[in-house]
Amino acid sequence: MNLTDELRKLSDLHEEGHLTDKEFSDAKQKLISDSQTESEDPSEDEKSVSGKAVRITEKTYHSSRWSSGNFFFPDTLTLANDGMLFRKGAMFGSREEHINYRSIASFRVTNGVFLSDICIETSGGSQPIFINGLWKSEAREIQNTIRAFQGASGKKRS
Repeated sequence: MNLTDELRKLSDLHEEGHLTDKEFSDAKQKLISDSQTESEDPSEDEKSVSGKAVRITEKTYHSSRWSSGNFFFPDTLTLANDGMLFRKGAMFGSREEHINYRSIASFRVTNGVFLSDICIETSGGSQPIFINGLWKSEAREIQNTIRAFQGASGKKRS
């Protein structure tokens, strides 16, 4: 409800005799000061929409076991607020790499009939990360998340 509606309701209560002059004056002042405070300090949701801060819940994507090389040890990609974590499993041990969103130089998606392959190249000089066998919808989610974080970090620098 906007400020005008709130003030109108308050005025109606005062006219009906439910509020004294002092109560009406105090409530009106509080409404006005609260509305000014809200306009100066947007909430977290408004910040994320305006691009100042992007927050996501941590989500892990697993390669399909139907894709080549992922039957026993599927690749995983975890997207978090501080970056992404790529994990490549093996018979003995595993290899993990954490990448900050600002370090992503390019992001390629190759779509098949059902599954997609992703290649992520970084500006840090490490080898590109190749994840095969993600569902198309998951590849789109990953791509949109990376774009959102890179768009937010680009706006902070300007």
